[in-house]
Amino acid sequence: MIEKKVKKNTRKSPKMGKIISFEKSFALCPRACDEISDLIMDYCGKVGTERKEALRYRLSAEECLLYWMDHGCMGKQIRLHTGRYMFTPFFELEADGAPLNPYSGEDKEFGNYTNSILVSLNLGPEYIYEKDKNRIRFRVKKKPLGQIVKLGIIMLMALLIGVAGMFLLSEGVRGKLLEAVINPVYDTFFNILGCIAGPMIFLSVAWGVYGIGDAATFGRIGRKMLLRYAGTTILVCACCAVFFPLLGPGLSGAGSAGGQLESVAKLVLGVFPSTIIEPFQTGNTLQIIFMAIVIGIALLYLGQQTSAIARAIEQVNLIVQFLMVIISKLVPYVIFLVIVNMIWSGNISVMISSWKLMVIMVIAFIAVAAAFLILTSIHRKVDILVLARKNIPTFLVALTTASSAAAFGSNVKTCEEKYGIESSLIRFGIPLGMVMHKPVSAVYNMLLVFFFAGKYQISCSAGWIVVAIIISSIIAIATPPIPGGGAVAYSIIFAQMGIPEEAMAVALALDIITDFLITAFEMYVLPLSLINISYGLGMIEKEVLTRKDAGQ
Repeated sequence: MIEKKVKKNTRKSPKMGKIISFEKSFALCPRACDEISDLIMDYCGKVGTERKEALRYRLSAEECLLYWMDHGCMGKQIRLHTGRYMFTPFFELEADGAPLNPYSGEDKEFGNYTNSILVSLNLGPEYIYEKDKNRIRFRVKKKPLGQIVKLGIIMLMALLIGVAGMFLLSEGVRGKLLEAVINPVYDTFFNILGCIAGPMIFLSVAWGVYGIGDAATFGRIGRKMLLRYAGTTILVCACCAVFFPLLGPGLSGAGSAGGQLESVAKLVLGVFPSTIIEPFQTGNTLQIIFMAIVIGIALLYLGQQTSAIARAIEQVNLIVQFLMVIISKLVPYVIFLVIVNMIWSGNISVMISSWKLMVIMVIAFIAVAAAFLILTSIHRKVDILVLARKNIPTFLVALTTASSAAAFGSNVKTCEEKYGIESSLIRFGIPLGMVMHKPVSAVYNMLLVFFFAGKYQISCSAGWIVVAIIISSIIAIATPPIPGGGAVAYSIIFAQMGIPEEAMAVALALDIITDFLITAFEMYVLPLSLINISYGLGMIEKEVLTRKDAGQ
């Protein structure tokens, strides 16, 4: 017998319908590999994974099993376990014995850092070795359609209830419901969000600096890519500040050069907190980020002397991100309250007037993509239409799913087969770019700030615009790509720029629509930046890049 049943849990779920948790053991051999692969495909189908993704999980699991077979595990016991981790379905392969990491030999130059990014994005398997057991955990992605449909239903219900309440309930009853139920729940949610926002940004930046510091030891490639991604984000955001006159209330104090100089000086000197807890008490984002960068650099410089603290920061960062995943589950219901609140309180006009923001946003995104295309075409002597057409499939995947993870496979394929970028650079550059290359997100953050500054008549000086550019860029880069990250970003930016809390209601409602466009354009311009980086490193096949039918 090649199979021995160890444990089976057949609890049912209304969402999944059938078995969602089981554990089986096998004596590892080619036949067992086939049976395990079939079980994985069956499990992926039950949790609603797309067939293409299920096949990818199956192939990855088979590669892992074959690696273990080739390294002395033939005939030994292998366990397959499925379940849920952080609300995400997963399956896990387990083998007893000495450490056998199937992924340790890949990309010795970039492998460990790249793999950690892929795991955090739920794009790669996680290798764990503890108690003499090798474990490979695959977090299974479900179809994104369910969440979109859920949000659509919730928004429709909110509109129906909001409009019905206007006709069926008196103004006094609506006021009491707002005061006693809706507003307290709404305020509590944003208090929780504000409580976790500062620590999340601090931990994300501190751990990011420490990890990227390791990447910088890779030499010119790691440093150049990091600086390119961060620099591009800030530069694009600064260029798009030209849209301020179309959204903002106009500049105040523009004639006082001394006043502008003073405001810039306050910006620079204001990043130094008077106490270590002041930034978190006051919600000063620049001070939080400054402290995180300093501590990250200190950890990097001290190395093994502070390895325990670095490990603690990593683990607390995981805890905070786990909490954000939980909080993100509440966002659709908060949006329900937001829409009802806006209708009953008469503030729906702010939402309606956001059409201007949406139009300018689309124009700005197209301008950013066009600038990337034109500059890359000129510098690399490539036909701009050929360059633009090759990444359209990735753009469409991201546009229809609002998921950079869903577009990851298409992006990798395009970069390798159509742009001719070396695979080792792609496996490092694309995951890092999904975290660090955020020009489109930064532009949207800034436009949102400009829009609400105009709506609430906030006094805006040149120094205020400089702060808006810096904050929008840094927060775009620092916010981890996790559910609920966008809500945290808005709360931090609004608090820093003096935007009233009620603006969050509109921002969250708009986020449902804008997320699709932001993700699509973000994934479209990332490979263009990677082309320019690869040229400087000599890691691209120019013939493939310029060929019209490359990869077809």
